[in-house]
Amino acid sequence: MDGARDNATDASPDKSHDTGRELRILRKKLDKARRTQAELENLMDASHTFQRNIIKEVEASRAEIETKSRELEQAYASLQAEQARTDQLLRSIMPDDVAAELKSTGRVQPRRVESATVMFADFVAFSAATERLDPVALVEMLDHYYSAFDRIIAGHGVEKVKTIGDAYMCVAGMRPGDDASHARHMLGAAREILMFVRDARARPGKWPRMWDVRIGLNSGPLSGGIVGHDRLSYDIWGNTVNTAARVVKACAPNTITLSQSTRDLLGGDPALHALGAVEAKGIGDVTVYRFEI
Repeated sequence: MDGARDNATDASPDKSHDTGRELRILRKKLDKARRTQAELENLMDASHTFQRNIIKEVEASRAEIETKSRELEQAYASLQAEQARTDQLLRSIMPDDVAAELKSTGRVQPRRVESATVMFADFVAFSAATERLDPVALVEMLDHYYSAFDRIIAGHGVEKVKTIGDAYMCVAGMRPGDDASHARHMLGAAREILMFVRDARARPGKWPRMWDVRIGLNSGPLSGGIVGHDRLSYDIWGNTVNTAARVVKACAPNTITLSQSTRDLLGGDPALHALGAVEAKGIGDVTVYRFEI
């Protein structure tokens, strides 16, 4: 019995020692687990922070891209608007096909045609009218007439060349592909212009007195092209133009006068009545006709 007690007594310190060692090992593992957990939590926090920063940067980049995209869209819209205004300005000072050639190549090849029709329309006693009219009213009246003339000739396939004071100058037959009926197209435009002027005189509206007009036509060979550098101008040249200017000077107020060359292109029209001859500088006498409306 005494021996058994002794064995039991001897075993207790060893078990106590083992238990303590196991406790220390467990505490070390626990401490290590806690440190690992803390490190993982720190990593997770860092990861979340990194993710949030990345998300913020992505959102900021997206917002910047959207802003730049809107700016580009606005710039593109402004560019298109400017191009449209430039196109409109070009079309207002030169024929459409000439403007298209200038845009595509940067220059315009001078042209010559063997048969075209030129029309001048000018206002009677215009110089005296400018002395009496307020400048604002004068410009308004010219715009009233010339805007209507622009619409009318466009409907007949006629091209405006330019205005020189009170003289409105246009041409038919200069475009590539124009047919031989340019004299007929021009006479149709001239007739409609004269009817507009007559109607304006019958119903003056806000102006107390509207103007009389003279319209002269002449046909023949022409040259045309662009002149100028900073201020481009489309013009046509030749005796055909000079003769048309002489024909309109021989015209009675509110009538249409045309030359022999134009009459030949129109054929036997019963509305044409011979008036005699007018002198054209450098050409001589030119037989003219009145177109009765």
